[in-house]
Amino acid sequence: MTEDERTERERIAELRAPGRKWVFGQLQGWNCALCAARLYADRPICTVEVDYGSVTETYQLYVCAPSCETARAAWETARAACEMARAAQHPAPPDGDRPVVRAPRRRTGA
Repeated sequence: MTEDERTERERIAELRAPGRKWVFGQLQGWNCALCAARLYADRPICTVEVDYGSVTETYQLYVCAPSCETARAAWETARAACEMARAAQHPAPPDGDRPVVRAPRRRTGA
């Protein structure tokens, strides 16, 4: 068994642990079942049964593809690139050139 397969089995066992708390988005497939990040690229990992008293629901869980760490690094890189592009389009004005913002006049009298 390879290291990736062992890690995958450990993750599935962690997800199927009894009494685990779930975020709504994780059960609906909107968020990663492991790290709770928003899913843009995903892969199915396993199904779990959630007991709601007299009703038991089965949910398909999804995780980041290819992995949570890789997805997070890609998101950080894309975010930094967007911030740099935004800063290049709208450079900050020098301190002395800030526009003056005036408060509205108060109403007086009747």
